[in-house]
Amino acid sequence: MPTEVGWGKSYYYPRAIVHVDGDGFFAACEVSRDPSLRGKPVVTGAERGIVSAATYEAKALGISRGIRLADVKKICPEAIILASDYQLYTLYSLRMYEIMRRYTPEVEEYGIDECFGDITGLRRTHNASYEDIARKIKRDLHQELDITFSVGLSCTKVLAKIGSKYQKPDGFTPIPLLGKDAFLSSTKIGDVWGIGPNTAALLHKHSVYSALEFANKKEEWVRARVTKPILETWKELNGEMVFSLVLESKNDYHSIQKTRTFSPASDKAQFLYSELSKNIESACRKARRYNLVATGLSFFLKTSEFRYRTHTVTLTRPTSVPGELIHALEPFFAQVYKKGMRYRTTGITLLGLREALPEQLDLFAAPGHTEGRRRIFEQVDTLIEKFGRDSIYLGSSAKAIIARKKSAEGNGVGSASKYRPRSLFNAEKRPKLFSLPVLGDVY
Repeated sequence: MPTEVGWGKSYYYPRAIVHVDGDGFFAACEVSRDPSLRGKPVVTGAERGIVSAATYEAKALGISRGIRLADVKKICPEAIILASDYQLYTLYSLRMYEIMRRYTPEVEEYGIDECFGDITGLRRTHNASYEDIARKIKRDLHQELDITFSVGLSCTKVLAKIGSKYQKPDGFTPIPLLGKDAFLSSTKIGDVWGIGPNTAALLHKHSVYSALEFANKKEEWVRARVTKPILETWKELNGEMVFSLVLESKNDYHSIQKTRTFSPASDKAQFLYSELSKNIESACRKARRYNLVATGLSFFLKTSEFRYRTHTVTLTRPTSVPGELIHALEPFFAQVYKKGMRYRTTGITLLGLREALPEQLDLFAAPGHTEGRRRIFEQVDTLIEKFGRDSIYLGSSAKAIIARKKSAEGNGVGSASKYRPRSLFNAEKRPKLFSLPVLGDVY
């Protein structure tokens, strides 16, 4: 397989795109924070009742994301189960972006545990080949964060993604343009970034099982059978960069989503309503952190069969006060909840976010009443920041909080102390919001 020598051959990498992917990122952050956990089966997700992330020691025993913690204990009684600390994970994520930006200003913050970087034309700047630049990025990430990362290098984002997945964990896979077929032939079509199970099933019907078989199809054949995004993926597999890097950091938010999956599934209306109340409290706290108010609210219940029941509410006035949002949701809960049906996930989305201007607060309510609520929740935010997220909550969220604590205790996890090393990184910033779409069948 061709590799770069000296400055390298430009036709091996007409563009040089690096993809960095954290290995078992959430669990790895916990191990980095507490080195005594190294080499042990560590699982996060105690607050949810299911596995959010697992170290590779846990994965080797058959523990995977999404399984119940009760089953984790059966598989591995000595497994260490921790509550997730998303603020900590965001700190590590910000540091990952910062390290990548040492090597290139063109960085796409694709996810909390992964990013793309365009290092095209920077060989002379760093006095190194593209492959050596990628190795240096990987080395710095490991040395400074004490977490392993898998890195892919190629001429498009899709090929770089294939590279980062090719050798996990702690792998580095360069895929030069002239050597890509060897990698595509051993990559299942369903494992290609951007190709979902439905498209994979369609291509299987046409005897296309590998990424190489798809890449070798004529463009006319591809156009006749798949949608435009899949055609663009086909072009990227053939070395044509179609998906440009999204370089802008997201500083404004149109929505904030909070969800929670629990096990076992429940058909109890009061419990599900309480979970939605807790979702709203968490989302409002983030909105207040960014001085935002919502003009609408969407909520859903997801069944054990992974089907969604959802409703959207338009608010009479912008707000980030959870009690007002819960009051707006209440009349529609009975329309979404169906007695006798079991649900595994609740979720809410604050819609139409805008800046919380003083005139908005006083538009439809008595100034004293509105100002009083604002001050109350400022104090609530201060207490939560100091004593933890479950130190104070609304009465409507009580059943959810109690159930979470019982689940954590049942899994051998007490009220986890949220120690967070504030001096861990330079120029620490507030965590960013990561909006996730609601996917699935909607009634």
